[in-house]
Amino acid sequence: MYQAGQIREALLEVRETTADPVLDVAVDLLKKTGDSLTCYRRTGFSDAQTTAKEMCEEMNVESVLKQKRLRSTKRQFGYESPDEPIDDALKKMEITFFNVVVDTALSSLDERFQHLEEVNDKFGVLINFPTTSNEELPKHCQTLSSALTHDGQPDIDGRELAAEMQNVPHLPSKKMTNMELLTFLHEKKLTEMYPNLWVALRISATLPVTVAAAERSFSKLKLVKTYMRASMGQERLSGLSIISINHVVSKQLSYDDVIDHFASRKARRVRLRSTRGCSHVLLLSAHQNESSRSGNRSSGPGDGANN
Repeated sequence: MYQAGQIREALLEVRETTADPVLDVAVDLLKKTGDSLTCYRRTGFSDAQTTAKEMCEEMNVESVLKQKRLRSTKRQFGYESPDEPIDDALKKMEITFFNVVVDTALSSLDERFQHLEEVNDKFGVLINFPTTSNEELPKHCQTLSSALTHDGQPDIDGRELAAEMQNVPHLPSKKMTNMELLTFLHEKKLTEMYPNLWVALRISATLPVTVAAAERSFSKLKLVKTYMRASMGQERLSGLSIISINHVVSKQLSYDDVIDHFASRKARRVRLRSTRGCSHVLLLSAHQNESSRSGNRSSGPGDGANN
């Protein structure tokens, strides 16, 4: 679309404006961004087309967008008739590409920042109270008080907040942000005279602007276990896990002694003691035991009858 330069300038402007963003400023920028995208959807394609033609003339490139051959698909009787094909290549690009991209951006903007706008509506009375009527002001203040209640304990009193807003001294501007109003009360030493307004403004100024969500968490140890279970048993895997966890202790061990101890535990001999106190050493051969067991299994009832 050859709009990279304009997009970059817009992003730089937003970054400079929101160097230290607060909730009300961020929501106002979001509304302006949505309006800008809506306007861009109506006129953006024609503007981009004009820019593309100028670039093609400078680069001596053909600016005609060729239309692909329309495919005809065979349909059975009773099927719904297909949509009328678009013969113009530019019109098809506008409908199938440009409008889809802009509509996706608009829907994503509304979906991701919907909760942020709901929070801003509750705190909007802190900005609009100079122009709000005396009949509507207590209702909005009570709504804010209910939102700032935890375990039955409200952080502010709605009726007192409405009374404080009605008695606020003359402000430098009727359209001040929460941070500007908070700074005004601090500089004029009015924090003790308007405690509920002071608390509400402090909460509003510290609300997070971002709506980023955490990615799906995973355990590296679980991935290692899943990978190694295919080639080893649970007992060996648990032993390796213990060695890895206690790596400081394992590095201080003598591997020769560990190997000798392991070899002695795995030796095919058992020491037996008789009741008379005489010790005998009985060597058991695993091969002989296995061969005798396999012989017993192979001999069935038919073999015993023949013998």
